[in-house]
This record gives sequence, C-alpha cells and structure tokens, in this order.
Amino acid sequence: MLSQEELESFDWLQWLGTGALAAQQLCCNQATVSRQAIHVQKTLGIRLQRQPGGSYGISGDDRLLRLERQVHQVARLLGRRPMRLHLMTGKGHLPKELPHGWCANPPSRLEAHVDGAALLDSYVLDACIMQRHQVEILDSRRFCVIKLLRSPLYLVCHGSHELSCDKGIAAADLASQAQLIHLNILPVATRLATEQLHASLLGEQAQVAAQPQKAEYLVECPIKAKVFYVNALGLGKDDRVCIDFGVNYTTSDYLVCLRENMEAPGIQLLLDGLRLSLQATAARLPQLSCAL
Repeated sequence: MLSQEELESFDWLQWLGTGALAAQQLCCNQATVSRQAIHVQKTLGIRLQRQPGGSYGISGDDRLLRLERQVHQVARLLGRRPMRLHLMTGKGHLPKELPHGWCANPPSRLEAHVDGAALLDSYVLDACIMQRHQVEILDSRRFCVIKLLRSPLYLVCHGSHELSCDKGIAAADLASQAQLIHLNILPVATRLATEQLHASLLGEQAQVAAQPQKAEYLVECPIKAKVFYVNALGLGKDDRVCIDFGVNYTTSDYLVCLRENMEAPGIQLLLDGLRLSLQATAARLPQLSCAL
C-alpha cells in the first residue's frame, strides 16, 4: 500500500496540473511532489500524462490505483486527512472559510481544465460544485446531485465603462467588445454553451467583430475585461454595474458527490455550511434563489 503522503502528491498533481501548486497546497517542495508522484507511477505501473487543455490523465491499467484511492478516501471520510472540494466559481457559495476538515483548489485554479465527475469517480475528489449542463449527463446511480441555487444571468461592466450609463443597450452596442468574458462566474466547461448563448444574443455581427481578437479568458476577477457575464453571486463586487441588456437566461449550481458517500459526516458538514451561506446570501440578494 502507498503512503498517504505519496498518493496525496500524485492526486494533487493530477488535480491541479502543476507540481508547484501541489507543493504549495501540501506545504512541501516541488521536488518532493515529483519524487513521490514518480514512485506511485512506478509502483502501480501507470503514467501521468498531460492532456490537451492542460489537465492530466492516467495511462495504463489503473485498477490498483482506484483501489488505493478508495482506501485513502475512507481515511478522509474518517477525518484523518482533509476532504477535497473542487470549486469552479470561487467561494461565493461558502462562508468566509471552508468547513472544518475540508480543503479546496487555490484561487489561481478555480477554472482549471479538470473533469470534476471523472475525479470524483476515481476518488481523487470528495465533492465538486457543478452547473446544470454538467450534471445532466451524470449517472444518477453513481452520483448524488444536490441543487444549491438558481439565478438569472446578468451582463455587467465596471462603473467607469461607457456602457454603464447607457440605457436600452442593443446587440450592436455589445458587438465591439472584444474582451467580453463568456460567463466568468462559471467554469471553463460551460463556455461552449455560453458561446452559443452569446452568439444567439448578439448574432453574427458580434462573431465577425470578435474574429480579429479572440475573447480573453481569465481565471480570476476579470480586471482587464470590459464586459462579462455573472450570476447573482457575482453582483456587488468591485464596481460592477448591470448593463441594460436582457439576457433571459437562468443558471443553476449543484453540489455533486459519490452516492456511496452521501451520508458521511464530512459531506453533511459541507452541506450545512453551504445551506447557511446561501440562505444568508439569498436574504441579501433577492435575485438569487437558494434551493437547499
């Protein structure tokens, strides 16, 4: 059996995609992460390979790896190691701090190119916050999906932007915004759907205007962005101002975990924290509907 430290290095490296970030989260140096990850691969006869988009995948027979990870997840469920939550949209769902006994991906990796469902299924993660189109394809026999919130989608800009004062914005007014962020409050995985939404809202004129300069995607607050999409969790930050343009689109966020772990005390503690946080947020922001 692999040690907890060895498998943690391997898991965090696959999860976050870089040895530097894994070392930072594990409070060790990058050489230690690399050495331990190599030992896991040699011991189990597998390889950690970089995939298109920047994520890591496993090549080789991973049956022993899955069994090792399942055993180590039991240790997390028993409170011996921190449980793992993948956040795709920041900590707006949560209180100021994660519940006791939980850790999450760092702010610089909020929108990492990861497949949350695959990492849950292979016991790398214990819980993940996903969006509607992602959970619709999950196997309900394997995953438990809990709806957290529902919110309209808004188009916003910074208060200094010229569009912040205009009324009755038309598609033509937005077509020239080359730095428009597609649904910044949601993860990378939603952007194909959002690009389709954006195209349907603004039409072919916007697509032609955006061709010379591709839309810029940022993993943190889009300080350089001119115009971007948010749900209610993204309102009221910095000097964001809603643009007078009807998006007519609703987003939903869900907590997803393995069905076999649903009754674990740690999962219930996370749910309680999410419930209290979202109820307080919904009381302050009537645009947001808490579903817990």
